[in-house]
Amino acid sequence: MNKKSMIYQLLDGADNKIKQLILGTENLSFYADKVEKTKIDALIINNSLPLQNSPDSKDILALRNKGVEHYPAGRTGMPSMVTAEDGLAAPGTILASDDKNLLELAVLGSYVIYLPKESMLSLMNSGSVDLQLFNVKNLVLSGKPSKWIGGIDIALHIINYFDLSKDIILEIQGEGLNSLALNERFALARTLVDFGYEKLLFQVDDQVLAFLQDRSKVEGEYYFPDTEAAKESVLNIELEKVHPMIAWKKNTEIKIATITDKDGVKIEQIFIGGDNSCRYEDIEAGLKLIRYHPLKDSIRAAIIPGSQLVYADMLDMGVSRIFTELGFEILPSSILTLLSKQADTTKTRLGTSVSLLHSGSMLASVLSCFSAAISGKITHPMELESILKEEEEEKENEHKHQN
Repeated sequence: MNKKSMIYQLLDGADNKIKQLILGTENLSFYADKVEKTKIDALIINNSLPLQNSPDSKDILALRNKGVEHYPAGRTGMPSMVTAEDGLAAPGTILASDDKNLLELAVLGSYVIYLPKESMLSLMNSGSVDLQLFNVKNLVLSGKPSKWIGGIDIALHIINYFDLSKDIILEIQGEGLNSLALNERFALARTLVDFGYEKLLFQVDDQVLAFLQDRSKVEGEYYFPDTEAAKESVLNIELEKVHPMIAWKKNTEIKIATITDKDGVKIEQIFIGGDNSCRYEDIEAGLKLIRYHPLKDSIRAAIIPGSQLVYADMLDMGVSRIFTELGFEILPSSILTLLSKQADTTKTRLGTSVSLLHSGSMLASVLSCFSAAISGKITHPMELESILKEEEEEKENEHKHQN
């Protein structure tokens, strides 16, 4: 491994032990029977529906007696968001989880290790685990994307146009990364993870530090990208060349193209959020794009805030009320598990979650999804904005003539 890489600097630090274990709810009965007394701080973040896959209370109690903290459903959300909101992730920290949802915390400079339940059990009982080292690929983002481009678009662009091994660590850096808002960085990371790129580490900048300032409970350790990396380990991604993208499933194969390749395809259901594009900034950007236009009667669209904190912000700012008046539903993040199990046999569903893509839905960025919600078909966000502006100008002209 390159000794100048960010991951090497992190692992070679003075205190590189795993700081926190985050447990999913699927394996709790397995742990409850076999954990002696957890040697590392461990946390269960329950985001299950009460009537669907809710963990057994006996398992929860058994694990709490063995030193595991529990966040019950109803006050939480997607595990990665709750972990970030509670300040458990910080630059230079190592986390371990049996839930791939946590891997997107690489955006905050944390290295998150995904472990199968047997390895997680061993770690809980022993307090240590052997970390496997991988080769590093430096993804250097340059330039600034257009206002229509989000993290999902960038991830799909990378996956579609570059042949990257999934057995390497992707270190994502560059001035182009600095131009991305945090919510778009999380969408970029989440999409890469869900397509199988599970070893990520992002460069930290002032946006990350500002996010962590009043949240972080641990002191971060900072490291810097390898600016002298060998050419074969560097991949330059020019953000100006990224277009709105879309992915869909054809038989068992996932296809990716620019959104114009599916222009005009009919859409009947839209699900925005859940485990991706589910932060307040995503939802606010969508409202700005659609200019308070109501849904058509033929469209069912839902917004799925990623956490209770995001939903609270929507309530406080009046955004939740506006969306419901426009015809949108607001659903809890735990509903995503049920939606992903419902096959989209009509191929008329669009969402921001890769889990929905695997059930037959199409995948696109938050702005592309909002565009489809208003037009009822796949529409480039720039085209929707142009249409809505023309409609507003026509109404203004009619109003002037009437007066």
